[in-house]
Amino acid sequence: MDPASPQAQRVVDLILDPGLSVAERRALADQLATFTDVRVERYWRLMGVLNGHPPFPPAAAAYEWLIAALRAER
Repeated sequence: MDPASPQAQRVVDLILDPGLSVAERRALADQLATFTDVRVERYWRLMGVLNGHPPFPPAAAAYEWLIAALRAER
């Protein structure tokens, strides 16, 4: 689903407070972007496998979508 679509905005409103201002949405997107990196996620997945842990489900793509939806014009 396109993160800028009206349907995506409805999904975001189910996840987060729909009353967030544009500035609050952008600040949250910036904060999430700071900690979302597929390379870092891949590193931790590999470290887990090397240490005998089952790989956790990937989440970076979902966070990238949420970041794009938060930054989209409403």
